[in-house]
Amino acid sequence: MDDGGTRCPVFCTADIPTSTLNLLLHRTEEYVSEFNEPNDNANVSDIIVFIDSKDITTITKGSSPPITSSPTAFLGHTLQQVRDWFEANITQPRLTGYMPYCFLVLDGESAEDDSCIFVCTQDSAPGEIHSLHCKFDVTMQNAVACDIQGESIEEGLMGSFMRSGVTMTKENLKLAMDGGLYIEDGEVKLDQGWRDFSNW
Repeated sequence: MDDGGTRCPVFCTADIPTSTLNLLLHRTEEYVSEFNEPNDNANVSDIIVFIDSKDITTITKGSSPPITSSPTAFLGHTLQQVRDWFEANITQPRLTGYMPYCFLVLDGESAEDDSCIFVCTQDSAPGEIHSLHCKFDVTMQNAVACDIQGESIEEGLMGSFMRSGVTMTKENLKLAMDGGLYIEDGEVKLDQGWRDFSNW
């Protein structure tokens, strides 16, 4: 793909319902619209693509709703196998049109809890996997932070989520960013569990 877009590749290692795939695209559209200028024509197909073939040359455009069938090219693959394929086919050749250092994996849990595995290969040793579990509403935020802004998944709040094994959601990300402070019934309160989360 050489159309100026930089897309986050998405791999399905389990049979994912199309409703879940379309929900991921919907959450990505919400992310795009949140940061677009009024005259910006960017859409979801400019920043995300489902990988449904091991022959990357057959993928000619990004993904947009509605998705009518689940990608099957990586069914049953381990995270390591997906990472190795990604490294050999996207990162090493510096393939145009793809984020070269991060990707998403939808697995058996994805349909149950609308989450995915976010993987960042930047600053990792060959074959090493740095990943965190996150909800669809924060996946592209992580991708942009790692791949475009050059942040390391090992540092900051992403590192805390990666090390803790806690699933990153929009709500708990905000709690972690605010040091556990939140407002309830007009009062500022402190969630002790999130107070020191950024130090994990």
